[in-house]
Amino acid sequence: MKRPVFTAIPLAAFAVPAAAVILAAPFAHAQTDVEDSCKNAGGQYTKSEVSAHFGQDASLFEECCTGTGPSRKCVDYKDGVQGPTYGG
Repeated sequence: MKRPVFTAIPLAAFAVPAAAVILAAPFAHAQTDVEDSCKNAGGQYTKSEVSAHFGQDASLFEECCTGTGPSRKCVDYKDGVQGPTYGG
């Protein structure tokens, strides 16, 4: 009776991508400096990733809003660079 023989190539073809996905998963949910500073200031943080064209790298748009009513101010960021401030 012959034993099945598993070659290293098919195993590696599955194991390497699976390991890459598992190792990359924690980084996908990492907080940005903008998010950290916004939450530390008691602000409301939102973000979205937008790609202008298919296959193009996405840009990260972030917004931090602090205060309420007339004193509410929102600051926008694109890829970590501060843009305009709205409100107040």
